[in-house]
Amino acid sequence: MQIAYKIILQILLHMPKPLEDFLFVVIYPIYKILHVKRAWGRVQTHLQSTGMQTKTSPRQVFFSLYKNYLQSLRYLCRLPKAIQSVHFENEEIIQTPLAKGIPIVAMGIHQGAFEMMHRVLTRYSDHVYLFTHSFANKALTELLHDIRKNPGLEEREMQTVATTLREFLKNHGVLAMLVDQATEGRGNEVQILGKPAELFLRLPLKAMAMGAGIVTFRTFKTEDGHTIRFENFYAPKSNPEEVTRQIAQEVSLWISEHPDQWTWNYHRNFTIGNAS
Repeated sequence: MQIAYKIILQILLHMPKPLEDFLFVVIYPIYKILHVKRAWGRVQTHLQSTGMQTKTSPRQVFFSLYKNYLQSLRYLCRLPKAIQSVHFENEEIIQTPLAKGIPIVAMGIHQGAFEMMHRVLTRYSDHVYLFTHSFANKALTELLHDIRKNPGLEEREMQTVATTLREFLKNHGVLAMLVDQATEGRGNEVQILGKPAELFLRLPLKAMAMGAGIVTFRTFKTEDGHTIRFENFYAPKSNPEEVTRQIAQEVSLWISEHPDQWTWNYHRNFTIGNAS
């Protein structure tokens, strides 16, 4: 099975752009029909309820998800063209506190080619920790682990949270977090684009109370490639309620600036608790 996944991966990595675009044209109508009451329907509903249907459409959202996924794979597999297409902005926002010995929770959302965000953090620290979930399919889990791995980046399971948090603080490292989605667990209730939603900030806020800072950053696709932009630094022991409010405002801004590149299809978007 792992051999089959590796063959598929190579096809995706090296597929010529005309074939790549044609494949989406063929697959999208079929996907829409099969998911009109599931993922596709959620995207349409969320775009309408937030007013974002004037800026994008379900088709544009799924096209961006498709393109950004391929770009993530190509970056993680170190294709030179993919690496050269990534541009960085405001790096001093994360470099300055790390230089002062402040451990950093680097916090983003599922937007753009978000898989590359964890890898780029190894530019700034030799101790980058990433919590991941294993898939039921062991071969797929192993393949993803192989293409994600990088010197200085350590994948951890969620049951190791306490141990990982202590290690991260001790090493003055970077804890990589995407906080707009979680398979389970309770988030912080916020307003995103004027709608009730959750951001999963409990771990970042706990780390902040223990002496870590929080740096917000994001990625988005442009005509020149992909931009990794560092946005704000929240100092250790800041007021958690105020930090939560400000991060929710940031996330709303990020989504509204690039609404076609956010994962609107996730089943817990704009829900409170474990609603599905």
